[in-house]
Amino acid sequence: QGHDPFVVAPGDRVVDAGVPVRLLGRATPLPFNGSTARLALAPAQARAARAAAATADVVHVHEPLTPGAAFAAARGGRPLVVTHHAAFGVGALRPVLRARAALLPRDRVSLAVSEAAAATARAATGVTPEVVPNAIELPALSTQRSASASRPAHGAGRPMVLFLGRDEPRKGFPVFAEVARSGVDAEFVAVGPTTPTPGVSVLGAVSDAERARLLSAATVLVAPNLAGESFGLVLVEALAHGAAVLASDLPAFRAVVDDPAVARFFPPGAATAATAGLRELLATPPDPALTRAAAAPYAWDSVGPRVLRAYELSRSR
Repeated sequence: QGHDPFVVAPGDRVVDAGVPVRLLGRATPLPFNGSTARLALAPAQARAARAAAATADVVHVHEPLTPGAAFAAARGGRPLVVTHHAAFGVGALRPVLRARAALLPRDRVSLAVSEAAAATARAATGVTPEVVPNAIELPALSTQRSASASRPAHGAGRPMVLFLGRDEPRKGFPVFAEVARSGVDAEFVAVGPTTPTPGVSVLGAVSDAERARLLSAATVLVAPNLAGESFGLVLVEALAHGAAVLASDLPAFRAVVDDPAVARFFPPGAATAATAGLRELLATPPDPALTRAAAAPYAWDSVGPRVLRAYELSRSR
């Protein structure tokens, strides 16, 4: 598009992100919303983020109300776009969040990744953001459904059922493990968790390339998340690689895909219902062309122009 983007983020390890990255140093982990937020909280990190933001024509801050570097960058005086990701009940935090929001530029352009995130942002800031979903790079057709070599050797010839998520309670891995013990004739593979689990090939962390190969090799992606989700990015990734989706019946997941031809849903935590849904999907796997079509609205080709319009709007205010 002819633009010159750069990223400012916590971290102390250089990665190949495809764009220049300015690292702020190690993040501080804080438990929040059933997960762990990793924030750049040190005053020096906030100063560095604000200095970097001052060099940009447009600043795009994700989760602008979080303390530290993000909040500092948002208040740097440059044209500002903010994206809200989290979905949670604001409750007693409302006065604190409203006070912080009042310190942000009033002419900012506000986005949210889903209706669930938009509802949280509205309660926290008093501003209704435009919903612009997360996006992915669609895999090339030549790589989709072509990664059968990624299956564990002892599972060759059987359908692969994949779990992909961080090793934290809200991701619902114990539900996946219970389904794996149900007698379904499939190879169960987990990316993220590290605890040895009967009936599951537990891989822990894998490279991006291996992650893509596993998604392409999977027949079904299981997302047994319990709560606290604002967007089903892993569902979109699985669909884009040609896999069917079996997911907890969370509003954020239903908003991503609600087509019974490619997805089944079950009550959060209900392993028996999840097993029944899995048997249905394995009995009649959807055509990968259908799953890819379900993912198409979340391709950067579709979402990117909306983000660029937000940047242009921020500069016109």
